[in-house]
Parts: sequence; structure tokens; C-alpha cells
Amino acid sequence: MLARILLGVLGAALVVTPSGISQQASPRTFRFVSEWKVPPQNVAAYSADLDKTVRPTLESLLQEGAVLAYGLYVTTVNEDEGITNGFWFEIPSLVAMEKVQDKLAKLMPSTIVNSAIRHHDYLFRVILRNNRSARGSNGYFYVNSTLLQPGKRDQWREWWHKYQKPMYDQFLAEGLITSYELDSGEIHTMDPNWIYLAYVIPTAEALDKINNEFRIRVEKRSTEENQAINSALEVLVVAGSHRDYLARTTNYATK
Repeated sequence: MLARILLGVLGAALVVTPSGISQQASPRTFRFVSEWKVPPQNVAAYSADLDKTVRPTLESLLQEGAVLAYGLYVTTVNEDEGITNGFWFEIPSLVAMEKVQDKLAKLMPSTIVNSAIRHHDYLFRVILRNNRSARGSNGYFYVNSTLLQPGKRDQWREWWHKYQKPMYDQFLAEGLITSYELDSGEIHTMDPNWIYLAYVIPTAEALDKINNEFRIRVEKRSTEENQAINSALEVLVVAGSHRDYLARTTNYATK
């Protein structure tokens, strides 16, 4: 079902962190994402097929420990040439990824699966990941993508840890999200300076509360402070590169 990705030498397992952030490295983990574009009339059936075939496989591997988290999703805000369906799974190692792909490759293809117009896989390295044990359905999957200026990754991490991370830690503690993480490309099928913030939201009500919290935070700060924060960010990112992606998570689970 999924093509085997051939990988080279993994290299050092420690992640270099910017100054001001704890130098204790987290275990090196990965996020594998598989996405498709299918005809509009097949989106619901495609989602049902993934739920019937892929989800039980990922759930079994979650129980074994080969998978740390997984999710299946359907795009909510569609684009002309964008994807419609997808799933992700988190793995602790590339050995675990091979095990997952071997299991998925044994799934019998169906007519609806073969109706996909386009298919793309991504392998991300997880830079930072915080989560609570959770499982659910009909939540939301949000991905924020930003292209960094070359050589500015450490400075961006410092900016994000100071101005953004406390909010996501708060959302996690309050149950408004079940996980959040920062990812970068491990296999560079994209510009290596892209950085991705991905998080899972259990309900639409929680999504509304998150958006409201961000609005309140901006309103509480002075105009000068907001300008200073935005100016500090502008020199670190490529202007106009920011993109958002929103999907419904038909099923998700995190250990």
C-alpha cells in the first residue's frame, strides 16, 4: 500500500537546541504522513476504507509500542489542488517505521483506494513533542507551516519558546488539545527550512476557545509590545510563507 522509503545513515541522535532552552535531548522520534487527493464523490468512502483497514493496523501497533500515536483525517478547508484524505503515525525509530510499513503493505487494495488522483508521503523529524494519553473521533487536526530564513532556525526556536510554547502548554493542561509538536523534514521532499507546528484538538468548542485565548492575549498587550514581537518574527521567516491546514480527525490515539 505504501512504497518503501530508502533511508541513509541516521546520524547523531541528539537534537541541537538554541541557547536558553534545556540542552537535555528528547528521544529522536518521527512522524510519517501519507496523503491523497481523491475525487470529491469518493472522499467519504475513502475515509471509511482507511478507518476499516489502516486504523486497526495502527491501533494494534500502538498497543505493541511500535507506534506512539496515529490519526486519520479528512480535509476541512479544501484547496483547488490540495489533498482530501490522509493519516499519520508517530514512531520511535526507523526500525519501527519499517515494521509499520510492512504491515500496511499487506493490506488488500480496494477499488476506492485505487481511485486516488494523487498520493504523497512525508517523513518528519519531531523536534519537540508534548502530549497526554488520549483517543477520540471527530476532532480536528491543525498544521501551521512556516518557511524560515536560512540559518535562522535557532533564533526562531527561541522566539517560539518565549511567545508561543506557554500557550500550547496551557492548552494541553486544560484539555483543549491532546498533543502538539514541532516538526521538520527528515527526508527533504520540501525546502529544509520549513518548520511545522501540528496539534490535535478534541472538539470544535475547544478550537473556538483556543482562537479566543490567542485574541485575548494580543488585546492584553500594548501596541508597542505586539509590534516588537511581530518585528522580531519578521526577520526570521520568509514573508508570505505562512500556511494553515485544518482537517477533521475521524479517529486518533496517543499513548
